[in-house]
Amino acid sequence: MPDLSIIIATYNRRRTVECILRALERQSLPGRQFEVLVVDDGSTDGTEDMLDAYDGPLDMHTFSTGLPAGEYGYQVALNIGIWHARSRYLVFLDSDMVPHRDALKNLLEAHESWEQRGENVLVRAWWVGRKNPLILYLRRSHLRNYTPAPAKRHEKKFAEMYSRRENLDPNDAVSAFISVRKELAVAVNGFAEQARCWGMDDEFQRRLSSMANVVVVFEPSVYAIHGPVRGDVSQKEYRWTRSLLDHYMKMDSNGLS
Repeated sequence: MPDLSIIIATYNRRRTVECILRALERQSLPGRQFEVLVVDDGSTDGTEDMLDAYDGPLDMHTFSTGLPAGEYGYQVALNIGIWHARSRYLVFLDSDMVPHRDALKNLLEAHESWEQRGENVLVRAWWVGRKNPLILYLRRSHLRNYTPAPAKRHEKKFAEMYSRRENLDPNDAVSAFISVRKELAVAVNGFAEQARCWGMDDEFQRRLSSMANVVVVFEPSVYAIHGPVRGDVSQKEYRWTRSLLDHYMKMDSNGLS
C-alpha cells in the first residue's frame, strides 16, 4: 500500500500535466511509496488521450468528472480523488504545480514527524508562481537550486508564514499543494461540491479545523513551481469559462449545506 496519494484535478493543461508527471517520475521518494490520481474535468485539448496513453513508471490512475467542458468541477474532481485514494495521506497538487525532486520525501517525513507528536495536521507547501511561466529549462534550474533560507530572507509571504508555521490560518492553505490524512478528509466529507466556483477551497480547510481539530502547518522544504506552461489554460480562464451569475443566484436562493 502506498504512503501518499497525489491527487491532480485538471482542465485543459495537457502540456503542464506532462511536465508534472515527469517531475513525479524523478522524485527521490521511491515510486512504490506513492500513487498518482489524475481527474480530468472536461478537457478538450487532448489531456484525456495523453493520460490514457501514459506508459511510464508511475502508479497512475485516471478518472473524469463527467462534466462538460467549461462546467467548473474542480471540487468534484478533488472528491473523486479522495474517494479512490488508497494511501494514508492525500496530497492535493494543482495541475500547474511542478514539484521539487525531494518534495514528496520531505512531505512524508513532515507528516510522520507531526504524527509522532500526536497532532492532526494539514501540511501547506511553499511555491513560487510566475505570471509569465518560465521555460522548462529555467523551471528545472529553479527547482534544483531551491533552499528555504533565501526565500526566508527575500520573500515577504514566506517570512510571514514561517513566523506562524505551526498554526496557520486556513486562508493560507489554498489547495494548490496541501496534504492531510485521508481519514480526516473523509470525516469532513471532502470538498463542498455545491460551491462550483473558484476560491472556495479554504472552506474545506476550515471544516478540517473545526470538525477534526486539524492544525494547518507550513513546511517550506516541500516546494514547487506554480504556473501553467505557455499555451495551457490559466486559473483565471478556467474560472470564467462558465457563467457564475446563475451559480450565485442559486446560492442565494438555496444556500449551501
